[in-house]
Amino acid sequence: MRRLVTVVLVVALAAVLSVGIAGCDEGATTEEKAPLHFIQFFDPDCPFCQAMEPTVDKLREEYEPRIEKFEIIDVSTTEGLAQADEYGVFITPTFIILDAEGEELDRVQGAATEESMIKFIDRGIDDVTGTASGPREEIPTTGGTEQGSE
Repeated sequence: MRRLVTVVLVVALAAVLSVGIAGCDEGATTEEKAPLHFIQFFDPDCPFCQAMEPTVDKLREEYEPRIEKFEIIDVSTTEGLAQADEYGVFITPTFIILDAEGEELDRVQGAATEESMIKFIDRGIDDVTGTASGPREEIPTTGGTEQGSE
């Protein structure tokens, strides 16, 4: 009889724990993505773009789950060049932050440090979520390549 009670209690406890754990997963809300669109315009032959690749890879890993859209546009393609023209991009790399309505919030032209790019994206998130405060700092860059000049 004791064994039966023990088995019933263990099964009941296991059922409660599995429902509780599943309930936690279902009830937990995931953080909502910021209504922000990050675009990098790059040219595969641009040395500044090539230097930025590891940084952009890290940024994508960090921010793609947190913002609505993370896009990299290759200006060496016809479609990419048309998009660059649409946004008035003349050098690569160029980074643009857009809000949910497609309005440009910020732009960085040329290569920048990882720290600078984090500030750039974070202030874009702050802008669209209404948490921005204080004056904007200029994002320092180290250069870029003019399209068509290579």
